[in-house]
Amino acid sequence: MKDINDAPGKSTFNDLWQTLCSLARQGMQAIGAMSWPTLLACAIGLAIFMTILPLVLTLFVFFLLFKWASNADGFCWSKKTTPPQ
Repeated sequence: MKDINDAPGKSTFNDLWQTLCSLARQGMQAIGAMSWPTLLACAIGLAIFMTILPLVLTLFVFFLLFKWASNADGFCWSKKTTPPQ
């Protein structure tokens, strides 16, 4: 006997796939319409963005963890010491 009910979410995934294919086609048309200098500038900009963004996020997480670790044992840079008398 054939199941007359579709799997739940099947239409959602089909719509998602159609949307992704449409975006890919539009992107290929946009790339095809670009001149060589524009295409080169976009490629260089994308490469710089893909290189800098992970570096920035990694350094942010590193310094955030360092700050939490340094504050965990009660150490603080802004503690003022009283001069000995």
